[in-house]
Amino acid sequence: MKSSTKTEDFPYWWRKDNPFSLTKVDLPKKVDVLIIGGGYTGLCASLAVNSLGADALVIDKGNAGEGASTRNGGMFGAHPRLSWEKIKSVFGETVADSVFEEAPQALNFVKNIIDENKIDCDFVNSGRIQLAWTKEHFSRQKKMADNISKKSAAKIELLEKADLSGYIATEKYYGGLHFPEHCSLDPKKFHNGLLAAAMNAGVKLKNDCEAKKISREGNYYRVALSNNMTITTSKIIMATNGYAGINFPWFFRRVFPIPSYLITTEELSESFMKNLLPGNKMMVETRSTHSYFRSSPDNKRIIFGGRASMINIPHEKAKKRLQKIMSEIWPDTVGVGITNMWSGNTGFTFNQLPHVGRVDDIYYAMGFSGSGTVLAPYLGYKVGYQAFGDRRGETAYTLTGLSTNPFHLWSKPHFLKLVDMWYRLYVDNTERQ
Repeated sequence: MKSSTKTEDFPYWWRKDNPFSLTKVDLPKKVDVLIIGGGYTGLCASLAVNSLGADALVIDKGNAGEGASTRNGGMFGAHPRLSWEKIKSVFGETVADSVFEEAPQALNFVKNIIDENKIDCDFVNSGRIQLAWTKEHFSRQKKMADNISKKSAAKIELLEKADLSGYIATEKYYGGLHFPEHCSLDPKKFHNGLLAAAMNAGVKLKNDCEAKKISREGNYYRVALSNNMTITTSKIIMATNGYAGINFPWFFRRVFPIPSYLITTEELSESFMKNLLPGNKMMVETRSTHSYFRSSPDNKRIIFGGRASMINIPHEKAKKRLQKIMSEIWPDTVGVGITNMWSGNTGFTFNQLPHVGRVDDIYYAMGFSGSGTVLAPYLGYKVGYQAFGDRRGETAYTLTGLSTNPFHLWSKPHFLKLVDMWYRLYVDNTERQ
């Protein structure tokens, strides 16, 4: 059955009752700190430097937050993307221990930001389940649960296959990991709240203002902006993540954009929703499509995202791929209408870990690799403090490194075309067997 529902080509979170806040400021000639990027990272960096008495200006080449900060699935958690063993093999045991130890600290830090600023963002302590697609994946999860219990204060619960029936109506999975402290929120409302907090603190923000070129002049930087404007600043913080662009090739060759695609269903009945997601948890899979899904804040829709492609493809094609995956999990969703379809760039590093650091005296925090809802605001504060030598900026993510790769030689990540083909033709088919 084909649905007659019209699909809007923009994020569900951008609906009419949740518009972008418009800000108009005159561009100053000079500021203490220029922050490039107005998403979670940039706004939280501005709050940190503002608390230290610095005059901060945040600029964004579009509307602040129009990138991944308001396009993500609204899943709120900070456990490492990689296993403890993998982090240890690359960076050593001390770094692996520190990254695992810091995860619950980051989670609680951002929870406190929401609480202290009274941000109304449909925040719910829902919990999140990582679903094991294969028996091998479930075996790895057992090791992960053991490491988290030993190395972190985060709460974790191993779910056997039989346990999953209380959370999701499907037999597709072999077990899972339950993170009871993970949460859900409306990412656009969260960004609105951070923006309001920054404005109330006296931070200036300039939309439609793209940084074109940075030049060092003695103890200052001169930054060429769009519309033939320039500004002088003592410090610069890069907070662009997956939207750095070719104006800043050093960052672009180390943090590359991978699109994540999302769809939202039409409104479904209460009984239908309870049948699909009886536990109302955030869900994410272990298989390579990286599918993730949840109910909308009003519990009337399914929001479903994942790797429809590692490169940009037409949204209609991505929608069909996501619908196919969704119907494989829940056959009853065949024919359900889709009201919204959109995509956004995740900023990935080659080691799949974020990094906070400095290059040519330019500070940065980026490369959140799909975990930005918590780590972007958390590390935004960290880099803001680091820019002024404040000890509150200490974090294990200064030790993770930010390197490039010989495959990424050009102004665009062309290697992703080959990677996308490999996953679609081999990895995905293998996991279906």
